[in-house]
Amino acid sequence: MECRVFKVDAFTSQPFKGNPAAVVLDCLELDRETMLAIAGELNLSETAFAWPEKHGFRVRFFTPGDEIPLCGHATVATFYLLWRLGMAAEGLNKMFSMAGEVDVLIKDGKVWLKQLKPEILGELDLGTLKEILGSESLTGPAFAMTTGTPEGVVGVSTFEELMNLRPDMERLAEFSRENGIIGVYVYTLDSRFDAAGRFFAPAVGVPEDPVTGTASGILAGYLRLTGKLVKERYTFEQGHALRREGIAYVEFEGERPWVGGEARITLEGRLKL
Repeated sequence: MECRVFKVDAFTSQPFKGNPAAVVLDCLELDRETMLAIAGELNLSETAFAWPEKHGFRVRFFTPGDEIPLCGHATVATFYLLWRLGMAAEGLNKMFSMAGEVDVLIKDGKVWLKQLKPEILGELDLGTLKEILGSESLTGPAFAMTTGTPEGVVGVSTFEELMNLRPDMERLAEFSRENGIIGVYVYTLDSRFDAAGRFFAPAVGVPEDPVTGTASGILAGYLRLTGKLVKERYTFEQGHALRREGIAYVEFEGERPWVGGEARITLEGRLKL
C-alpha cells in the first residue's frame, strides 16, 4: 500500500518558516495505531490524514504521541495542499474532525478555519505556572480555555521575558494532564503586532509548537473576555524561539473566531506500508 505524503509549512509564505505539518492522502483505511506510528515516523508536531467524505473532507490529527481533536496549523496546511492539488475549491469547504464539523474558507491564497466560541473551562494556578515556566513575570488571569481544543493561556510582561522562558517539560506535561489541557500558550502584548506567543505541549509530545492556530483563536477570545485588547481582527506572531517565525490572523464573526494564514508546500513523497 502506498500513500502520498507532503510537508507543508503553515502560517507563512516562506519555505522553512512557520509551522511544518505532514499531510497524508489516500490512506483512509488505516487504523489508529498505524496512523500514530506514521506520525511518530514523520516526527513533526502534527500529521494530518485526509480523504474526501460526503461534500467535504474527513481529517484526523496526530502528534507524535497522541491523536487530538483539532489542529489549526495542520488544517491550514491540509486545505492549502488540497486547494493546490485541485481537490478543494476556493471558497467554503467542510472538514469533518473529532471536534465536529468545521468550516474552512480558502480565499486570496489564505486558509481560514472557523473555531467554536471561546469558552473558559477553569482557572489555572498562576503560582504553579511561574515555577514550571521559570518566570516570576507571568501575568494572570491564567485560564484553561477551548475553541475546540482545550489549552491553557497566561501572559508575560515583555517579549524578552517570553523568549527567556525555560519550562520544566516533565512538570508541564503533568500539569497539563491534571488540568485537562493539551498545553499552555504564553503571550505578551510587547509585540510588533497585537501579541507574540509561545506554545508548549509536552503532554502530547510537542515540547514547543512553532505557530499554533487553535491557540491563536483562544488568545483572541482571552483578550476579548478579559478586556485586555478588544478588537474584531488580530494579528499574532509566533515561532521566534525556534527560528520558524510565522503569522496567524484572527477575525471574529459574531462570537466565533476565524483563524487563518498562508502556507507553502516544501516536500512531496510516497509512504510505503
